Amino acid sequence: MSGIESFNPVTPQGLSIANLFLGVMVLSALIFLLVAGLLTYILMRYRGRPGDPDPPPVHGNRNLEIAWTVAPALILVALFILTLRTMNTVNATVPEALRIRVIGHQWWWEFHYPDRDVVTANEMHVPVGAPVLLEVEAADVIHSFWVPKLGWKKDAVPGRTNPMSVQFDQAGVYDGPCTEYCGLQHAWMRIRVVAEAPDQFEAWIEQQRRPAPERPASDRALRGQKLFLRNTCVNCHAVRGTAAAARIGPDLTHFGGRSTLGAGVALNTPENLRRWVRGVQGVKPGALMPNYAELPDDDLAALVEYLGGLK
Repeated sequence: MSGIESFNPVTPQGLSIANLFLGVMVLSALIFLLVAGLLTYILMRYRGRPGDPDPPPVHGNRNLEIAWTVAPALILVALFILTLRTMNTVNATVPEALRIRVIGHQWWWEFHYPDRDVVTANEMHVPVGAPVLLEVEAADVIHSFWVPKLGWKKDAVPGRTNPMSVQFDQAGVYDGPCTEYCGLQHAWMRIRVVAEAPDQFEAWIEQQRRPAPERPASDRALRGQKLFLRNTCVNCHAVRGTAAAARIGPDLTHFGGRSTLGAGVALNTPENLRRWVRGVQGVKPGALMPNYAELPDDDLAALVEYLGGLK
């Protein structure tokens, strides 16, 4: 992941910005070459030589002065018009766009689909070829939502909603970071966007809307569920379909279906999840979650199996 990806965006809005930037850069380079070339030519062609008389004084050239005043003015007008066109493309909203509330927390991302009754964390799914309206905000301090393949970023500010209209034209998995320093784990506040075909997106939505099974598939997972519900996990997390309904931390209803944990700090594997639960402060220091180092190994294994099975 690098900033160079911003020059090859997968959204028409980002492409509009990239084209404007490249156009301004090319025009600036041409003007620089013209001015530098003329200056070099004049210095070489009309430089004084030993024995040359003093040149006659010149009191100006009206045509030349008009030319070098009008030409920059016309260039600025053209750039102004191109910038307005780009702004109209980037800021245009579509009434039927899919709404997604993007909420930055220390240090993770929450995604609400208010019209589809879905809440998830850190991994946002969107349909390819359809307009999407991201409503970017923050729950605590200022964050910044940046996925390079989008082509531009948007700040997440407490008490304010910043709209961001996008449309993904290519399927793929696109990663990004928070780009506004927001505390100790700012570097591990990653974003993952999954752009997929509309039918795959609808299938994902239907799966996300389902509550967690009332009874897990195995006895060990059932034991893990009971451990989850009687420990402090329920003070921060929600698992729909159970008594856990807190909204301080990420919603874990479909936690097992996510590819990473801790907002990208590690892959979501049983071994990493075990390390996370046992000693989260060793994996992501400063995370607002306590270590559970006192859990017996059997209890830890049961809890990991339960959480990993929430798909």
